[in-house]
Amino acid sequence: MITETEVVRLLEDSGLSLGEWDSGTELVLDSLAFTWLVHLLDERHGVVVPEEEEERLGASDSVGALHRNVLRLLPAGSGREEAGRAS
Repeated sequence: MITETEVVRLLEDSGLSLGEWDSGTELVLDSLAFTWLVHLLDERHGVVVPEEEEERLGASDSVGALHRNVLRLLPAGSGREEAGRAS
């Protein structure tokens, strides 16, 4: 399960400093941060971002939107439903 907190950790490890945040915290992902985010999703969680989903993921405009878009990439039965309700 990937929580919003884990998404923020990935963002911070990708070079974004969010400080205090909540689901509505605005995001602007530059190409370097996005590339690192995609790499870390794969490396730490085994989540591969298909090319056809990159635009949607990169266009996420808040922490909550990014979290929801990441959850869409998880295979069924991997905690996607529970994680969506928990955030």
